[in-house]
Formats: sequence, C-alpha cells, structure tokens
Amino acid sequence: MAAFSPQERIAFAAALAGALVLHAGAILALSDRPLPRAVDSLAVATRLIEAPPPPAPEPVVKQTVQPVAQPVVPRAARRATPVRKPDTRPVPALLALPLHGEGSLAYAFVIDGQPGEAALSFHIGAERFEMTLERRAGDRELPVWRSEGRVGPQGLQPERHRVTRQGRDRELLIFDRDAARPVLLVGARAFPLSAGTQDRLSWWLQLAAMLAAEPAPSIGQRLRVPVAGPTGVNDWDFEVAARDGDRWLLRRDLVRGAGRPALQWSAWLDGRRGFLPVDLRFSLDDDEQWALRLLE
Repeated sequence: MAAFSPQERIAFAAALAGALVLHAGAILALSDRPLPRAVDSLAVATRLIEAPPPPAPEPVVKQTVQPVAQPVVPRAARRATPVRKPDTRPVPALLALPLHGEGSLAYAFVIDGQPGEAALSFHIGAERFEMTLERRAGDRELPVWRSEGRVGPQGLQPERHRVTRQGRDRELLIFDRDAARPVLLVGARAFPLSAGTQDRLSWWLQLAAMLAAEPAPSIGQRLRVPVAGPTGVNDWDFEVAARDGDRWLLRRDLVRGAGRPALQWSAWLDGRRGFLPVDLRFSLDDDEQWALRLLE
C-alpha cells in the first residue's frame, strides 16, 4: 500500500468497500432462502406403517363338519364288525285282513306224498277272531290247530294257540300282551313277546294283510312276521320271490344248520282275494313234507 499514491489508495479502498458490500448482500440474500428440510426417518416409517399393505393371498380353508357328540363306546365294541340288518319292512299302521265274517275254506292236502283234505274254519269280527285248521290224509288224522285273539289296526293279535289231537291238548301257547312286559307263556316257561307276534296259524292272514298294505310290491322285497312256537318267538323273514299275474310267491328259507336240514316255506298269495294264501308248502332239504292248495 505504501507504493501506491494517495489517489490510488483512495480508489483501492473504495473498490474494496464496494466488494465487501456486494459480498454481504449476497450472504444476506442466501440467508433469506428457506433451508432444505432434513429427512424425518420417524415420519417416513410412520407413513410406511400407515400405508395399506399389499393384498395377501387368501388362505385355503378346509371345509370341516362339526362332529356330532357320540356316546362313549368301549374299545372292544368299536372293533366289532357291525351286523347288517335284513332289508325288512315294518308292520304298517293299518292292515286289512283278507277274510271277514264267518265261513270255511277247503284245501287239497298232501303230506309225505299221501293225498288228503283240509278245512280252515274262521270267525273274524271287528274286535275278535277264531280260526281252526283240520287236516286228514286217508285214515291219518293230524293234530288240529286253533288260534284265537283280538283284531286291531295292525291285524291279528293272538291270545291263545292250541294244538289238540283226539280231543286232548298237545300244546298251548298263551300270549300275555297286557303284562308290564308282554310275554309268551309255554307251560311254566316265559319268553319275551315281540309286537305283532303271530302263531303258526294266524301268520297266514297276517302276511296277506302286510303284503296288501304295500303300495307297490316288488320282487326281492322282504316282510318280517314274528312267529311264536314252543321254544319262543322267532322272526320269519319272507322274500317276494316271483309273480304270476295277480299271484305272488313269498318264500322263507333257513340254511342247513348243525344237526338240522335246510327248511323252506312257500306261500302263493292271490292279489284278487286280498292276497289270501291259496298255496302253502313246507319242505326239508327241498323235499316237500306237506302242501295245501285252496280248492276253487
């Protein structure tokens, strides 16, 4: 600065002062501009959290059935193989019998190949019934079967079944249906009595009434009739085996057992007569023992 003249020093000072002023103005101008905002990581995170997430694939839901509460079954019972029940029909609520009033039917009778004759006498009213079957083959007079009891909406309800020979009782079955637990009485023995149980004579008409109650009988259909005998009550299952016009063949077959031959019962029922039995046969090992055929 000492080398400069007084005039040059004044000019340099003035220039320096102007430069300082300009520099200060620039600084002030920059200071007035808003500073850039710092990135708020919390705000960004908040926005990311609040933003709806991308749709996720719907989970596969298995259709399940709520189990029904079952009674506790012993393990031994669970392992047992269930027994298939026979395809049988229950007794309808209302049965119409093929015979009414008082009368008699004549049958041709054959036993062990010997021809004979038989007669079925009946008295069937609104509330009670009586039936008697008499059979004869040559000089051979067979036991007489008698059945009596009540008549109800479900057909015949036997009360007594009596077998006599030469006027003497050979067999007596008593159906005690009015007891707290209905029983079949055979002498001093008592057996449980099923609903709808018949005797060895009344089942003829009961089976007829059951088939007549069917709206559409068909081959293979099965009807069950409990039948009483000296050893108790057994279910007799008859199968519709054939049809010939208005006549239907019902069969009951029992396979050969230990010390017992095969048993077969056959009954032709006539639909034109309320399915009245018109032909009855009993066989052992397909060897016919006796047969009854209604005489026209």
